[in-house]
Amino acid sequence: MAPVDWKQAWSAGRTPWDAGVSPPALLELLALGQVPAGRILVPGCGTGYDLAALARPDREVVGIDLSGDAQAAFRAAHPDLPGRVVYEVTDFFSYDGDMGFDFVWDYTFFCALDPDQRGRWAETMARLIKPSGMLATLIFPYEDPIPDREGPPWPINTGLVRSFVEEGFEEVDARQPEASHPGREGRERLVLWRRRSL
Repeated sequence: MAPVDWKQAWSAGRTPWDAGVSPPALLELLALGQVPAGRILVPGCGTGYDLAALARPDREVVGIDLSGDAQAAFRAAHPDLPGRVVYEVTDFFSYDGDMGFDFVWDYTFFCALDPDQRGRWAETMARLIKPSGMLATLIFPYEDPIPDREGPPWPINTGLVRSFVEEGFEEVDARQPEASHPGREGRERLVLWRRRSL
């Protein structure tokens, strides 16, 4: 399968992955107090619903995406947010992250990458997340065993993600979210990983 041109998809308005709201699993994490204060990163943030959900005065929330059209959609949808919210149009793999992040939220980002980019994804996460910082992966579409089906979204599971992050991260929690977007019930797993100390 040819790589997806995400910029072109946004420009043409072909964004079927945009659910219009944050996933219930993120709202669950927030309600349980499992998202810290500090610097938060959301790669592939699209229209930025998750940036809005995460925004509060004691957080700097940074969203990155390849598309300027996605950034424009974010600005139109969220004109006023509490705290400091930054949206950068940039490539995740070359993003420097300034001083690192306390928490990273990955939902439908890993599964959208071509499989040959997964190693670089793990290396970049390890570079961007501070020691003892957290990586939250909402794994979708969760399938075990993984079928021979191309994406995106590429079918993935906890074991696959673990195989890429286990050198730099320890698994803290893994569970099926209590609620999901309609049509995604039972097809998501929420896994929290802590960055190992250097």
